[in-house]
Amino acid sequence: MEYAFFRGCLAPIREYGYELSVRNILRTLNVQLVDVEDFSCCAPACLFYSFDFTTGVALTARNLCVAEEKELDILTMCSSCFSNLSKTRKLLTESPELKQQVNEILSTIDKEFVGNTEVKHVVTVLFDDIGVNKIKEAVTNPLKGIRAAAFYGCHLIRPHDVIKFDDSELPYTLDKLIEVTGAESIYYKEKVGCCIGCGAFFGGVGEQVASRLLLKIVKSAKKAKADCIVVTCPFCAFQLDLGQFGIAENEETEAVPILYYTDLLGLALGLQPDELGVTLHRVDVTPLLEKIKS
Repeated sequence: MEYAFFRGCLAPIREYGYELSVRNILRTLNVQLVDVEDFSCCAPACLFYSFDFTTGVALTARNLCVAEEKELDILTMCSSCFSNLSKTRKLLTESPELKQQVNEILSTIDKEFVGNTEVKHVVTVLFDDIGVNKIKEAVTNPLKGIRAAAFYGCHLIRPHDVIKFDDSELPYTLDKLIEVTGAESIYYKEKVGCCIGCGAFFGGVGEQVASRLLLKIVKSAKKAKADCIVVTCPFCAFQLDLGQFGIAENEETEAVPILYYTDLLGLALGLQPDELGVTLHRVDVTPLLEKIKS
């Protein structure tokens, strides 16, 4: 399997460990990532929609064109990138008029959107393309005794008419992927919550409200006796990981380690913490690693 690797912006700058774990677990599973220097950020397009919708779509579509020229599907690490790219592809494939308008813009830089490239997230690749059975066969260090709280976030599963992955109300894919590692995927009330309130955008508007929402997620996981919260997006990780330092000053709540699913899987595949960037996380993961070793 081979994919055009869309690194996004946040992961390479603030969540470098995530990229490290993605590269190493996929290499272990014989998946090749092709680095594409010509990819650009997909976020400006979202902001641009309010001023010029068609140009905003063209900004994101340019990335799809780049992957099409490589004749490769796109693999993203970020759920927001996954959502933005998927939404743009859906808009263009369902509206011939919009496609024509966007291609007129793209023609000024010698690009053309055709629509023969799929957009995938590392989780959709693991679940759909590789499959849980093949992953299970590769596990050499089952994480028995680890209680993991899956945190789906928003953009990996919503809106369903765009993403078409999992169930947007009662998701199960991340739970199944966690179970493959040998860990237990536990139930807790906030597993389908949203991290936006934890500060990504809302924090600048209402910091106290954002902190309360973060506290609600952490306390819910703690009540369920979670050893860690497992995420699939650098925005979720950044907010839940760094955000816990803010609430620790005012709340007597023990921090919960935040792991990417690729961290958890990497440990189950026998990779070392340094190979996964686990030690780069902000909340101390040492107790969790020691429990895994015992």
